[in-house]
Amino acid sequence: MPKKLYLSTFKALVQTDLAIFRQLILDKFIDVSIWVILTITVTSYILPFFGLSATFGVFQLGGVLAAVGLFEVYGSTVELVSDYEGDRIINYNLTLPIPAWLVIFSKAAAYFLLYLTLTILIFPVGKLCLWYQLDLATINYPQFLLVIFFASLFFASFVIWVSSITLNMSKLGTVWSRFIFPMWFLGGFQFSWLAMRNTIPALAYFNLINPMLYLTEAIRVTLLGQTGYINFWLCLLAVAGFSAICFTAGYRNLKKRLDFV
Repeated sequence: MPKKLYLSTFKALVQTDLAIFRQLILDKFIDVSIWVILTITVTSYILPFFGLSATFGVFQLGGVLAAVGLFEVYGSTVELVSDYEGDRIINYNLTLPIPAWLVIFSKAAAYFLLYLTLTILIFPVGKLCLWYQLDLATINYPQFLLVIFFASLFFASFVIWVSSITLNMSKLGTVWSRFIFPMWFLGGFQFSWLAMRNTIPALAYFNLINPMLYLTEAIRVTLLGQTGYINFWLCLLAVAGFSAICFTAGYRNLKKRLDFV
C-alpha cells in the first residue's frame, strides 16, 4: 500500500509541474529556436566563406543540441530559488506522505521531461537550417536518443544542485558566470576534445571534469561517427556519474537548507 501511495503522489507532483511547463513550452521553444537558427545559419553558410569546413554546420549542430538543456538551467534555477526564498511550495510538498528524496526527485523528473522535450523539438529546426548538409540516413538514432536521455537526466540533476547552493535571488548572476558559461564555452561547443588536446594538452585533460564535454562529444558521435571523438559509451558513463553526484549533493544541501528529515 505505501508503494502505491508513493507512486500516485510522485505522479501527481510531476503532473503539477508539467501543467505549468505546458503553458511555457511554446515560448521556450521559440526562444531556443531563435538561438539555434542564428547559430546554425552563421556557422553553416557564412563562416565557410572564411575557410571553415563545409561540414562545420553539422559539427556545430552537435554542440547546439548538447547545450539546449544547459541554457534552460538558468531559468529553472530562478524558479526553484524564488520558491525556496518566497512561497516555499516545496515545504508543503515535503509534508506529503512520501519520502523527502522522492519529492526532490519529482522536481528533477519534471525538469528532465522539459529538457528532453525541448531538445527533441529543436532537432528538426537544426535539420531545416542545415537542409542537405545533414544526411538523416547517417545518424545513429538509438544512440542519439540515448544521449539525449542522458543529457536531460544530467541537466535535471544539475539544476537541483545549482539551486541548492544559490543562496538567494541576488546571487543568481553567479549561476551564469561561474557554471553555465564556463561549462558551455569549454564544453566543446566549437571544437572537439581531440583538437584541444593537440593544441593545449594541459587544459584538455583538466577539461575532462566538464560534463558538457562528454555530452557534446557523444552527440557528435551519433551525427558524424566515432572517429575523432571520445568513446561514446565512456561519455555516457561519465554523464551518468556526474548526474548521480549532482543529485546526491543537491539533495544533501537542500536537506540542510530547507531543514527536512
